[in-house]
Amino acid sequence: MSKNQQLSQRPLAELHTHSVYSDGQHTVPELIEMCVEHGIKMWSLTDHDTCEGCIEAAPLAEQHGIEFIPGVEVSARQGCSVHVLGYGVDPLHTESRAFFAERKHERDTRMARMIQASCEHGMSVTMEQVRAFAADGNLARPHLARALVDLGYVDSVQGAFDEWLAEGKPLYKAAPSLTVPEAIELIHSAGGIAVLAHPAHYGLDDEIPRWVNAGLDGIEVSHPRHGESDVERLTAIADRFGLLKTASSDFHGEAVAPKRLWGVTSVRDTWLDALRERIG
Repeated sequence: MSKNQQLSQRPLAELHTHSVYSDGQHTVPELIEMCVEHGIKMWSLTDHDTCEGCIEAAPLAEQHGIEFIPGVEVSARQGCSVHVLGYGVDPLHTESRAFFAERKHERDTRMARMIQASCEHGMSVTMEQVRAFAADGNLARPHLARALVDLGYVDSVQGAFDEWLAEGKPLYKAAPSLTVPEAIELIHSAGGIAVLAHPAHYGLDDEIPRWVNAGLDGIEVSHPRHGESDVERLTAIADRFGLLKTASSDFHGEAVAPKRLWGVTSVRDTWLDALRERIG
């Protein structure tokens, strides 16, 4: 690879990250420190079903000269769980904040059901023990997984998912979900653009044209879960439909997702320029 090619793919951006406002390990100030440490110039906080962290993040990013894109990762469902990233959303948008507040309550109810199932399977865990890993953010399966690790019932977060928490496993409980077109509409209503997160994970490529018709703006073509063939296939799909292309580490923190490392994902400058232009 030539020097010019290397410079055009520097890891200057982190476009898909999570904080304690959802299922991430780190606080917003800690993520800002990581941006500075790794020379990140463009950062988006994309917590699950909440933009509250973006309200805290925006002024801190400005203080450090970091271009901040307020974001969110909206949970939807199409036979399986499907996530849609929203970039450039208004964190103070009244309707979306009301929706996310309702979703937070639904997450609490779902977690209570998963905790009950844990106890029924001989793993005594309380809501307080789970909340210890969640601060005041949205409760999610990684919080229960970390509690189970802390209590010695499983060896790792990934092990908790593999044996207990993944879809179809004994502790999994489905939550009320939007359809993908509804998630796209929610993001657009908040002034954002909608990008399909880690699509190779779903095996739903045939659905992408329908989602494009519903307003999908882009595809996350490069992700730690994607192999080279996935990137090539998804890039071709994005080009065919004139969609934005993004790449990410999907950083949650070392204790949550140790294989998704901060500051190592290369994002092409042309992709960043197109994203900036579309956000406006």
